[in-house]
Amino acid sequence: MIEVSLFILSFFIIFIIDKFKLKISTYTKLIDKPDQIRKFHKDETPLLGGVMIFIPFFLSNLYLILSQKSDDISLIILLMSACCFLIGLIDDIKNIAYRYKFILLIIIFYFFLFLNPELQIDKIYFSSNNKIYSIDKFGIHFTVLCLLLLINALNLIDGVDGLCIMTSFIIMIWLMFFFKNFAITNSIILISLIYIFILNIKKKIFLGDSGSLLIGSIISLKLILYYNMSSTEIFLPVESIFIALMLPGLDMLRVFSVRIYNKKNPFLGDRNHLHHLLIEKNVRNNLLLFIFFLLISIPIFLDLFLKLDHLSVIILFIIIYFLLVFFLKKKT
Repeated sequence: MIEVSLFILSFFIIFIIDKFKLKISTYTKLIDKPDQIRKFHKDETPLLGGVMIFIPFFLSNLYLILSQKSDDISLIILLMSACCFLIGLIDDIKNIAYRYKFILLIIIFYFFLFLNPELQIDKIYFSSNNKIYSIDKFGIHFTVLCLLLLINALNLIDGVDGLCIMTSFIIMIWLMFFFKNFAITNSIILISLIYIFILNIKKKIFLGDSGSLLIGSIISLKLILYYNMSSTEIFLPVESIFIALMLPGLDMLRVFSVRIYNKKNPFLGDRNHLHHLLIEKNVRNNLLLFIFFLLISIPIFLDLFLKLDHLSVIILFIIIYFLLVFFLKKKT
């Protein structure tokens, strides 16, 4: 009964924010204005996607924590994700330089990971060679690196209407099925993402940095927590995690590598991401989303349900990805 009440309350909050989005965005200055340089939308658009995820997520978790239906680690995750949300929120309003966001995130992650070692990755299992690798001494540093990489990867694909939201939704679904964890807070995130996705593809609302940093931190932290919890019983292959996160991660790695090779700052934006290449080929938004849906979901399906060999799925996908990039960059 409590779960149903929290679900209904969360939906009501999202609905209210939607109905008053113009007044809220004007008052808070959470508005994205087109500049025809990197922002090509026609109208000023509310940057309230992150707010629509955060408030239901925060309130539902706070209730569960205060009613002692959730443990201390849930509080740590809530505080860490709230900090990421606030950094993104300030960036949406004031436009913080990337280096300061990066430093703030690093400080936050180290601080909270010191407080709760349960969120540190201390060992990983590779099914390909059936070996467990212990990283106790470097666990906290490795964990911070993983958090930064995943959050940044999701943030970088937030350049097309619906793309980051759809990707996050697929990863959340995978997370719930892979770890068999169907907590009410996960369901609340899903309903938030569905609602925002509909608004986003209609250009009625944008996710904003607050949204991409928030959802990236939630997914990252839950992934680490569930992985550590499952490792007390059975080690789950890290290759499966790589497969689920492969597309945003691989695209980020390629773009960063190209920028470094060209002696450019890897953190300064350009239009070399896969979604940019598709746009330059005049691929419409709906088709673009469908292409990404297939590229993300098919490897997950092959691994999670058909149980195909992990390395075969990874190698096949990498080949398909780079062939697609080659085709898109080829001049006609």
